[in-house]
Amino acid sequence: MVMKKTREGTCSAEVLPTVVVIYCPLWHSYDLQSAWKGEGWCEWELLKSAPARFHGHHQPLQPTWGYFDESDPRWAAKEIDLAADHGIGVFLFDWYWYSGVKIMEAALERGFLEARNRMRLRFALMWANHDWADIFPAPYGKPWHCLLPSRHSARDLNRLMDYCAEHYFCQPNYWRLDGKLFFSVFLPMRLVEQLGGPAKTKRSLQAIDRRLRAARLPPIHWNAMTGSAKELPVLKQAGFGTTTTYNLTGSGKVGPKDGPIEQYTDFMDAHRRHWSAMGSTTLPHLPVVTMGWDVSPRCQRDVPWPPAAPKGAKDRPYPYMHVVVGNTPERFEQLCREARRHVNPDCHRDTGPKVVVVNAWNEWTEGCYLLPEKKYGDAYLRALRRAFSTAPAVRR
Repeated sequence: MVMKKTREGTCSAEVLPTVVVIYCPLWHSYDLQSAWKGEGWCEWELLKSAPARFHGHHQPLQPTWGYFDESDPRWAAKEIDLAADHGIGVFLFDWYWYSGVKIMEAALERGFLEARNRMRLRFALMWANHDWADIFPAPYGKPWHCLLPSRHSARDLNRLMDYCAEHYFCQPNYWRLDGKLFFSVFLPMRLVEQLGGPAKTKRSLQAIDRRLRAARLPPIHWNAMTGSAKELPVLKQAGFGTTTTYNLTGSGKVGPKDGPIEQYTDFMDAHRRHWSAMGSTTLPHLPVVTMGWDVSPRCQRDVPWPPAAPKGAKDRPYPYMHVVVGNTPERFEQLCREARRHVNPDCHRDTGPKVVVVNAWNEWTEGCYLLPEKKYGDAYLRALRRAFSTAPAVRR
């Protein structure tokens, strides 16, 4: 807790938020990906070959640590130390489960959980319950090829939770929010719909809590990833306790006829509007800070730039989108400071959990990374540490 100055004087109400950073585990080879793309392939290959698409475009990105294997516990230990030293409290791992088929879990199970210093950092799961498609690179103007469909049932959800209880929830550094095991869902409405609606979903979630209680584990704190305030009543009825957003991708100022470049200052405005819109009393919202946005490494190399919007389309399709520029460490720090103030608006009003989510630790092929890179080194990490240090957040 930090003393916070107000017009009336000084009070002790500011609680330093827990900084939760999304971890995207794409940076190691695994068997299914080798079968799909070739022996040993992982998304480092797209990053290495990403061309600059316009003058001043910062591609290809060049990680200071090189193209390392995140499933190696020695590398995971370096990541943990770097994160903890810069004020990060939790890695929120993107986690994939397709009716019992798991992919990319080795970054967590063989890397993070086997690291000698794992207790310096807590971790939690964000179930990325979307179809897994071949977007490496993504075809332009054609349907994506679905490699693994995501389907939901109460039976499969029980299997998923049993696996998590055995392998993750029992770990001493699994993150708990208000005493409950934090578990986020990327497409919560899809889960609710396929489980039969909010009432049936809530019964399924309550049944899972009973199973966990029998295993002497706490109940789940269900977090919904959503960007729509309209979904909040349904999600609350279904049993979710909080919401957050995985990331923001734009301000809406860049349309299909515009040049596909957006300024980070406009991106910052979009964050402020989004936090306000999602700050409903229906469900507490954990604000997200997005470090950047550039999905061009996932585009086909032979597609001209800027890519034309498909005929009749409102927007360019992912990943043939705009690129955010001007996301300097200084502006990122400013946005982090504003997120800190957002969860501590004054000394007399409870705004819910003191948590800020940051995208991302290592989502390189979407242009979101805190790990050191050639252009700015570790400046984003130093900016984050300053923004969430024990010193009171100051207005600029």
